[in-house]
Amino acid sequence: MADRFDRPDDSNAPRHRPNSAAEETSATGQRFKGKVKEEVGDAVDNESMEEKGRRENQAGIDRQRKNDGA
Repeated sequence: MADRFDRPDDSNAPRHRPNSAAEETSATGQRFKGKVKEEVGDAVDNESMEEKGRRENQAGIDRQRKNDGA
């Protein structure tokens, strides 16, 4: 049932102006949301949710790296 409502946000495309606080904050939120999904998936033994969370977290990390200019 959770899969029906779960729309993973695993795109690492920027959502705000590059090198901005808004982009950094948004990427941090994406990482947090992904980590929560990963942990909940682990707790309820839902591998699909865990994987979606991992992808979402990684996309947020990628966005932060791009935003930092690294």
